[in-house]
Amino acid sequence: MIVRAAFAGLLIVFAAPFAYAEGVTETRGWSNCQGGDGVWAEMRISGCTDVIKSGKAEGADLARAHYNRGNALLQKAEYLKAIDDYSAALKLQPDDPKALHERCWARAVMAVELEDALADCNESLRLQPNDAETLGGRGFVYLRLKLYRTAIIDYDAALKLEPQNALILFSRGTAKSRAGDDEGGKADRAAARALDAKIEEVFQRFEAAPGGGGMWAAMVDYWRAAMQWLY
Repeated sequence: MIVRAAFAGLLIVFAAPFAYAEGVTETRGWSNCQGGDGVWAEMRISGCTDVIKSGKAEGADLARAHYNRGNALLQKAEYLKAIDDYSAALKLQPDDPKALHERCWARAVMAVELEDALADCNESLRLQPNDAETLGGRGFVYLRLKLYRTAIIDYDAALKLEPQNALILFSRGTAKSRAGDDEGGKADRAAARALDAKIEEVFQRFEAAPGGGGMWAAMVDYWRAAMQWLY
């Protein structure tokens, strides 16, 4: 009886971690955090916040909660909060190409930490080469930096992978016009509008998003003006 009781105790000890992990992912908060049909951004943010604050999620589960909340915040155009969540996710899983890409994009939209944004997109592409969205995101970083010819190179590569991507096509058109190829720029933007009638509004919303790069922005302005002719 003593041996049987001891064995039962060991089963409880070893089973506990598995039950603990299952409990985290079986809550309503976790379900909402994952998103899906009928789960809008506010519900997703609330669900992820519940998971994070519960103290029960750790490792990959906690990283996923931060990543998912970042995506929901991105959907609501709360870019700086999204950046914080992607950073938290990347502390737990530094080699997540999706989190790196999303943080790159959020930083580019807000025009903050553009040097870090470029590093994020570069690392994401190292981990997951030939990803159209990441190439497009890096193109937008270059667009922010006024390195228009370099942006066009990334947009060209992205459009080879996703030729019907209206946002990337419109962005390339903008880069072409700003690089001096107004005819090519107009053609790209017209083709993008044919794919999505509201694409200009979408692009302008991203480009006009509030933000500032602080000391980095002040320092880079001179560098941009001096170097953009090379790119």
